[in-house]
Amino acid sequence: MALLVHAVAGRPVDRSLSPVLALLTVARLEEAGVEGLRLDDTRAIRIDASTPAEALQQFDGLADAAPVGGLHAAVAQRLKAAPKQVERIPLRFLAGQGRWLSLTSPLKHQVGAWECTDGAQALRAVNALLLDEEGVRTAGTDGSGVLAVARVAGHPAEEGAILRLRGGGGAARSTAHAWIQAGGRVDVIEGRRRLEPWPDATSLADQDGPADLGIDFDGEGVDLGAKVHVDPVYQGASLKHHGSVNADVLDGRWMLVAQHLAAWRSLWAPELAAVLPSEVDLMEDLLAVEADLNAA
Repeated sequence: MALLVHAVAGRPVDRSLSPVLALLTVARLEEAGVEGLRLDDTRAIRIDASTPAEALQQFDGLADAAPVGGLHAAVAQRLKAAPKQVERIPLRFLAGQGRWLSLTSPLKHQVGAWECTDGAQALRAVNALLLDEEGVRTAGTDGSGVLAVARVAGHPAEEGAILRLRGGGGAARSTAHAWIQAGGRVDVIEGRRRLEPWPDATSLADQDGPADLGIDFDGEGVDLGAKVHVDPVYQGASLKHHGSVNADVLDGRWMLVAQHLAAWRSLWAPELAAVLPSEVDLMEDLLAVEADLNAA
């Protein structure tokens, strides 16, 4: 088996971009001089599964059979075409190996009694797993991913920005919790499900007032009257506004990129947090590789 294996698990996952992000992140860290990480020693796989147990059961078999293939070639070509002028950093990937999973629907709310690093299990919003000799550790990065996207878009929760969200699923719960903890306020519009737990009154914003960021987690594209909307749908979706961070509707790939980097920081390799690519740089890499793959 490869030294590092990343899997995205859920249903459907056949068009997930998470494998591309995993390989790009490893390649950029290798380029920066991080020891213990090599693109050629990394595999990125997709696991079609309806439960976490089913995903874990398939993991080793699919990882053993995973080749160095077209995704690796596309990522290597991207780095050749757009190298970063970076000072090589004497850091090491401490684990030296890894078995990591990114969970998508319908697995996120099913994760059970495993060690959780950030309280995501209580919110039923786990979307990242790390498997090692000690067992399974988990984290939730939906909320921290939205915080990162908001900072890039110029509406940081840390400065009291107002988030208007619709929905009550795991991503909505994680985002509302993270936004409030960071110092922002929320305006919750009920969708198909009620948000539980409901935010404290002191954290709620005026429904008639303006909002800085809006997200319809029910994926119906409802206009929430915010300065900037984030579209949470990205799998199989066409690119919106060329992926620009200056648009009034941000493509959902921004959330995917930010969540992926958040998993590296909080769970998979926190010792490398300071040298990870930025959300903007990784988004540029992702769009370039995706375009090359679609053109092939």
